[in-house]
Amino acid sequence: MKQNSKENIYSLIGFGKVFRFTLKQTLKNKGFVVAAVMMIFMMGMMKPLMYFMSKSTQNSSQRMMSASISEVEAARLFIYNETDYTIDKEMMNPPATEPVKAGFLDPKNITIYNKDEAKEDELIAGLTAKDILVVIRPEIMSYTVNGIIADASDISVKSLDNATSYVEKMFTDTRKSQMSLDDDTLKSVSAGVSMNDVATATEFHNEKDFTMSQSEFNGLILGFCLIIMVVSSLSASYIISSVNEEKTSKLAETLLVSVRPMALLLGKVLGMLIFVAGTIVIGGLTSYIVDFLMHNVMKLDMSGVTQQSGINLAIFTGYGAKGLAVFFVEIVIALLTFGVLSGIMGSACSKTEDQQNATTGVMMITMIGYLGCVMYFGMKSDMALLGSLIPPFSFFMAPVAYIGGRISLGILLASFASQIAILIGLLVLGAKTYRNLLLSDSSRPKLASIFAAAKN
Repeated sequence: MKQNSKENIYSLIGFGKVFRFTLKQTLKNKGFVVAAVMMIFMMGMMKPLMYFMSKSTQNSSQRMMSASISEVEAARLFIYNETDYTIDKEMMNPPATEPVKAGFLDPKNITIYNKDEAKEDELIAGLTAKDILVVIRPEIMSYTVNGIIADASDISVKSLDNATSYVEKMFTDTRKSQMSLDDDTLKSVSAGVSMNDVATATEFHNEKDFTMSQSEFNGLILGFCLIIMVVSSLSASYIISSVNEEKTSKLAETLLVSVRPMALLLGKVLGMLIFVAGTIVIGGLTSYIVDFLMHNVMKLDMSGVTQQSGINLAIFTGYGAKGLAVFFVEIVIALLTFGVLSGIMGSACSKTEDQQNATTGVMMITMIGYLGCVMYFGMKSDMALLGSLIPPFSFFMAPVAYIGGRISLGILLASFASQIAILIGLLVLGAKTYRNLLLSDSSRPKLASIFAAAKN
């Protein structure tokens, strides 16, 4: 089909028709609908899954820490404590709460030796086939608890593990009591210390003036970048698949009779983005509803469940009207940009097998932006500034850096301007190439096909 030389390639005639058609066809596509339902279900069930996994891990840890000597199949248990802490022998020799089963350890047969009360070599040499020796040894910055049995021992691995777990718990309780530390104090002492490399006085004062700490900033980066990456990746896959399906079925030729190329491209992109964004929003709302029910109806203790168990919509509600506006504008620009790029890449596919390469190309760009911000540009203030101005990182970094106090409003607006310029450039490229690419069955490399179509 030859393009009319007088046709306005930037015309949006037929946009509404394509938009409604795309959205309707997407909702009719069983594959898209099933994928959307599965995603909503996973987002909604992620919090309960994390809860039960947390409880399972906690119960397993508690079982290991509370291993009872009644679960140890042995005749005697010797404990040799080489540390400076003194183990209370009465605490380690609890009275039996139930009759001791045949073959299992009787509490009366636990012998404790604190520092200098015995010699390790002699204890090891005296072990019989039914004996266990547990040695508590100090290291440079920690302690080790080793279970030892005779060479020709009848002790099972399970019984040896239960014995060492029991001794380890008792020794931990001894240390806490003799240091007069409660659980909160012990956690505080054990907490790590974060070190930031600040080279100049200016950087030091900038760090103090930031509106949120580095840990809060990192959490915000992770949440926002994850939303951009997930939605952009899903949109890319859907758009490329839909465009290629219309191209291979010759439906595109029919549409181009009454619809301008720009309208066809934008209608396709926005129709798919509305579908994907709606899926994310419904999934997020489902997650919050399930979370509300778990807290207020089922009265479950959620204290041990990580807050990152689902997409955190507090990113839109926790930073006021300014935060809501900034994040919303960035998401719109990013999704339009990656969506238009996906449409162009999809139109360059000449057969179904090409979809994977086109999808991989778009997803690679989003992954580079995501990983660069999460692992590099978000670590220091000067890196946040660079990440906010360099695409594709700026799509992920700029709004977070502004809300976190790392860049000024002027830098944010400059970042938005550069992103909009990229979007406009892609729209111009799409207007010049979309019709020719849809009607072409060229087997040339995709970038070569796109630029060749632009020249024509």
